[in-house]
Amino acid sequence: MLALLGEVLVDLIQESQDPLRLRGVLGGSALNTATTLARLGFPVRFLSEVGEDWVSAWSEEEMRRRGLELRLFRHPAPMPLALVRLDAEGNGEYSFHRPFHLPYRPGPESLRGARVFHFGSLLALEDRVEEGLGLLLQEAEEEGALVSYDPNLRRSPTPKEKKRIRGYLDRIDLLKLSLEDARLLFEDPVGAVKTLDIPLKVLTLGREGAVAFLGKEAVRLPGKAVRVKDTVGAGDAFTAGLLALLLRKGYGKGNLPRLSLPDLKEILEGAIALSALACTVRGAYLPEKGLRSWQAQYLGGEEDLARGLPPL
Repeated sequence: MLALLGEVLVDLIQESQDPLRLRGVLGGSALNTATTLARLGFPVRFLSEVGEDWVSAWSEEEMRRRGLELRLFRHPAPMPLALVRLDAEGNGEYSFHRPFHLPYRPGPESLRGARVFHFGSLLALEDRVEEGLGLLLQEAEEEGALVSYDPNLRRSPTPKEKKRIRGYLDRIDLLKLSLEDARLLFEDPVGAVKTLDIPLKVLTLGREGAVAFLGKEAVRLPGKAVRVKDTVGAGDAFTAGLLALLLRKGYGKGNLPRLSLPDLKEILEGAIALSALACTVRGAYLPEKGLRSWQAQYLGGEEDLARGLPPL
């Protein structure tokens, strides 16, 4: 079972400007990753927050429809929103409206049985989440779960947020971040990521593909050319492919440093392909036909997956 923590937002995507028309979809970086993993047949537990209005109720119903096991903290507030405007190349410009103020408190044994704990994005930067996330990281260590982190920054972090991120980097096994994230965090983005004391670091490079650093070794693969509708959710799809293929090949916290370079190349290739698939449609919900083709090529199909994953 994979457990993921992240914010849930209702994305209101601009369809036209005059008059202003918006299309609503359920979003959030970790939620997008969790959704793809569940659609691929993995058991997924999703930890997050909702409000108490009708939009919150709709959001919870939609998450359950996606096959997620939910552990939700409820706020006496409306659901958070993200207004999204796409540029000519399909990249999103965001305006966030986040009404939650109470401290986030995870429930007991939130990570019981988890083989992977993935977290990141906006939620992990907030003061009110620090204590609760710290408890989850401690529980992940006790469970022996592989801990994965994706900063998914939308702006330059404050000095306090940078300090918090550095604390996360000391406790994780897998760092996945974009080149844009790395530029916001480090003066020498590629060099700094390469030298971090983390077993596996994966840096996505947009159209140029991705590079992974494993110990002193590096594997770089080019991007996959597709006709881009937009890039919303591409990084989240990459993360889903990365985690799915690591698990499928039997890698976890204990043996991640022994990941073979041929396996790493195959994993990186699959993650890039899944990210490219996300760019062929509007929004972060991957097309069913393309997802099944990817599953058959990289995971061995539904029947193979149903026979179980290798033990970690």
